Amino acid sequence: MPSERDLFAEEQTMATMSFGEHIEELRVRLILALAGLFVGVIVAFIPFLDLGWRVMKNMEAPAADALERFYRNEYDKKAKLAEDAKENSPPLEAVIPADSFFKALKDIAPKLEIPPVDELKGKTLNFPLQYNQSDLIKATQKSTVMIDKTLISLGPLETITIYFMVCLVTGLVLVSPWVFYQGWAFVAAGLYRHERHYVQKYLPISIGLFLTGVILCFGFVLPITLGFLLEFNVWLGVAPTLRLSEWMSFATILPLVFGIAFQTPLIMLFLERIGVFTAADFRAKRKISILIITVAAAVLTPGQDPFSMTLLAVPMILLYELGILLVGRNKKRVLVQFRS
Repeated sequence: MPSERDLFAEEQTMATMSFGEHIEELRVRLILALAGLFVGVIVAFIPFLDLGWRVMKNMEAPAADALERFYRNEYDKKAKLAEDAKENSPPLEAVIPADSFFKALKDIAPKLEIPPVDELKGKTLNFPLQYNQSDLIKATQKSTVMIDKTLISLGPLETITIYFMVCLVTGLVLVSPWVFYQGWAFVAAGLYRHERHYVQKYLPISIGLFLTGVILCFGFVLPITLGFLLEFNVWLGVAPTLRLSEWMSFATILPLVFGIAFQTPLIMLFLERIGVFTAADFRAKRKISILIITVAAAVLTPGQDPFSMTLLAVPMILLYELGILLVGRNKKRVLVQFRS
């Protein structure tokens, strides 16, 4: 525990750090973070690793799987309806006059022996029609599903632009420990010496929360969101086709937003530990915080639908409440230690 003399010395040291020095520290940390990001992007671009290509295919997979399930279910429904219609419908027959049929047949094959025309007058030939619509649908189902599940590109530069964006996000996730270290190092530069150990303590937790948010969004939120949105197509009877740029923008930005949102309870706990806010402050500002979270979710979510916005806003609100619990628990533990 630092003495009053140590704290006074720290205050004097911090007082001598001007606003320009803080800006310079920010500039240095940004340059180091961008340098790390550049290295991560280069690694994602390395041809023999194919890391960017693998990530892009994995991001396309939820959309392709959702489209395949949609079209497969639709064609299964059509096949079942056709089968039911066949069972409930009377058999169809084509009735053709016998003399007209054999006369046309004789014109095609003159050497063919046919009965005398007098014997054929008044007689008919009945041909059953065995056209089965369900068999046709089942026969074409596989090839149709393989075509419909493909994401489309409408511009010559669209694919390469999306690939660059995927490599950028991949590089950011790869070097996220370095980027977060630079961010926390900038924060530590503005703290007293006895407060800087919080940075070392919270840095691994911050990285873990970021990666947890990214993985949770990519593996859980995106498939549920897409499946829910495609249900509207089923309800309205509209066949969906997903554009590559729209889906990839959604699939790359939303996981990053989730990763950053998962920092909420840690930042709240950190602000309480350095004496900026208390648990009572966070509780008093709960309504305003929920409003800010909702607006932020609407702005940060790449899609225009309210469902994806809700999937981001609800976890952020729950994380805010978790932060209040952590701050309150930490305050009780400090009081217990102080009394003992």
